[in-house]
Amino acid sequence: MSDVIAASTETTAPVADSAPVNTGTVTETPQTTPSFDWKSLNLAPDLQTVVDRHQFKDPAMVVKSYGEFEKLHGVPVEQIIKLPNAKDASNPKAWDAIYNKLGRPETADKYQIPVPKGDDGTFATQIKPWLHEAGVTQAGATKLAEKWNGFIEARQNAVKAEMEARNTTQVKELQLSWGQEYEKNAQVVDKAADSFGMSQDQLNALKQVMGPKGAMEFLYNIGKKMGTEDTVVPGMGGPSVPSIGSMTADQAKQEIARLKGDRDFARILMGSDPRAKMEARRDLDHLHKIAYPGMSKADAIAR
Repeated sequence: MSDVIAASTETTAPVADSAPVNTGTVTETPQTTPSFDWKSLNLAPDLQTVVDRHQFKDPAMVVKSYGEFEKLHGVPVEQIIKLPNAKDASNPKAWDAIYNKLGRPETADKYQIPVPKGDDGTFATQIKPWLHEAGVTQAGATKLAEKWNGFIEARQNAVKAEMEARNTTQVKELQLSWGQEYEKNAQVVDKAADSFGMSQDQLNALKQVMGPKGAMEFLYNIGKKMGTEDTVVPGMGGPSVPSIGSMTADQAKQEIARLKGDRDFARILMGSDPRAKMEARRDLDHLHKIAYPGMSKADAIAR
């Protein structure tokens, strides 16, 4: 038993390191790929500086870098706009290149501004410098002008419709107010307007300000005070001759024929008294209007 224990406790001598085994494999030394010769391209100094700064090994690396740049920014470099920094943002000139790149004309006079029909273009010319100063593009200016023109046209149509409705209502009111005297009173309105030598533009202005009812009542009151409703043409005297305001067309024609041979009337018409001449011509004009009816002054206001 002791022999067994002695044998089990015997120390085994260490085994010496074994020699390397030759497996027959040959180890290769890594080959170094020669770098691209950028000098052979004779690049401009600033471009060569870019190559050196980014350490581009060859053109393929440059193309790859540009592709990554486009992915990062989403657009080609020529479409990128550099905004001014906070320090320069308040300087209008710092935005000029940006506005021009976005589509603003180079100068204000190059804007193409559409104008509504009948417009002389004065306002369009006036706003061109404002648009340019604000950095508005040509597309933006066109859109603004179209919207503005549409607004003005709609506004004018609304005002016109409103005025026409007002005029129609007022004329009906006046016709009801004057009743059977409407035609006779309208002749008084004509005489008063002629006495002042009022043109169609002046009548329109009076109508626009006062309305047709107010304008006709105004001229009628003047005519009454001037006595035009009972005016008798110089040279027409006598109880058998009706006043102009009450003449029929046939009576007016007869009176015109008579006056052509009336020396007294001709002397007044050709005389040196300006007031008498004015009244003679005015009354002769009234006779022609009665004899050959057309659009009267009152009709021009009432229409």
